[in-house]
Amino acid sequence: MVDPADLQAQLQVLRDSYAVHLPGKLKQIEQAWTELPRGVWDEAGLQTLHRMVHSLTGAGKTFGFAVLSDVARSLEDCLQQLVQAKTVPGEEQRERIQILLRELHQAAQHRNA
Repeated sequence: MVDPADLQAQLQVLRDSYAVHLPGKLKQIEQAWTELPRGVWDEAGLQTLHRMVHSLTGAGKTFGFAVLSDVARSLEDCLQQLVQAKTVPGEEQRERIQILLRELHQAAQHRNA
């Protein structure tokens, strides 16, 4: 039988590791966003960005970043709409994505107890 204390300790190690790697993941997402060409449809780039954000949505809650997960879900939904519509982000959409990216960085600072 597995000792619950050992399981908790292992989970804490995973949470700590996630927290350490989170700034790098956010930087990769930000870079993927800034590398998307403006005014040109880049389906592959947008899908890659969507996948990166999607990974934050589930993992965030799992590893103690519920607010980050919620913001990531909003960003994921926004990106999904663009992917499905196959349209270049308009200025309003770009601004919304920029706001959500800033909110991701802020949410990364707040870890659940």
